Amino acid sequence: MTTPRPHAHKPHAHKPHAHKPHARRPHAHKPHTHKPSARYGGAHHTAATRTSVNFAEVMFRRGQFPVDLPHFPGLEAVGTVRAVGDGVTGFRIGDRVAALTLGGGGNAEVVAVGAEHAVRLDGPLAGLDSALAAGALCNVTTAIGVLTSAGRLAEGESVVVLAAAAGVGTAAAQLARTLGAATVIGVTSSPAKAGYARGFGYDSVVSYDDLEREVAERTGGAGRADLVLDSVGGAFRSSVTGLLAPFGRHVIFGNAAAEDVTFEGNHPWYTSTSLAGYNLGGVAGRAPHLLRAHLEQALAKVADGTVRVDVRLLPLNDVAHAHELLETRASTGKYVLDVHA
Repeated sequence: MTTPRPHAHKPHAHKPHAHKPHARRPHAHKPHTHKPSARYGGAHHTAATRTSVNFAEVMFRRGQFPVDLPHFPGLEAVGTVRAVGDGVTGFRIGDRVAALTLGGGGNAEVVAVGAEHAVRLDGPLAGLDSALAAGALCNVTTAIGVLTSAGRLAEGESVVVLAAAAGVGTAAAQLARTLGAATVIGVTSSPAKAGYARGFGYDSVVSYDDLEREVAERTGGAGRADLVLDSVGGAFRSSVTGLLAPFGRHVIFGNAAAEDVTFEGNHPWYTSTSLAGYNLGGVAGRAPHLLRAHLEQALAKVADGTVRVDVRLLPLNDVAHAHELLETRASTGKYVLDVHA
């Protein structure tokens, strides 16, 4: 017996008022020093030299995720350990480290870092440039997670990457190749971004309007992709299912459009597709060892040249400008901040 696919279960988009973005330049964007308190257990304090800016921080600022106030932005930092907390092993004063600071505080001269989210830059990582390390921490770690643990990419499959010119997108294109993807298609919002993204290993980069036709052509007329990586959200998110092959995976790891989309519980059943997600903070809380594995792999892939990270180096005082570029979608590559410039 076959089960019909009722129209009522088609996902729809809506714009919750609480998520409406607000373009502003808050003073909180320009912290020079984050003084960590004794409440950080199992941590060490790092004198940072490089930190960076991620779109997640834009979402924090405009209210898409609740954060405690006052909030110090910054989800990653690279520097030198200057103090080690009680019970912390594996780190010594003077060690050069790269670390995720998922609770914030990375955009500062001194950062409290959880030992479980820090990696020593020694051995094969000793030669890794600090700006590249800072640029890899969130983006390349996320790219590994969405392709492997969430997306379960298999050799010979096809991948579509939305926001193809962004930091995660450019890393995902390169990594998908190493994982055996047969076809990698990127999607961007402008011809300029498409031209930029093509330098990162995509088979093609197209506009959102041309995506359905491109998928059909690149998949031999089947018109279906095995994996779609989606950090964009908005109305387009509800149409992704039409691009997926049977048992295809739609992996969500962001919501740049600030527009939520509702999927009915029966949606995966009716469409024979899967919906998955990847969130650094969520993985850190529920599977910390997996996050650390993704983090270590990310740094190693950048250090050995498998993944190229395109860094735009700015002084720390320009952090508000970096936020503006990200929020207005005028950015390409990764904005890394020089703490001492």
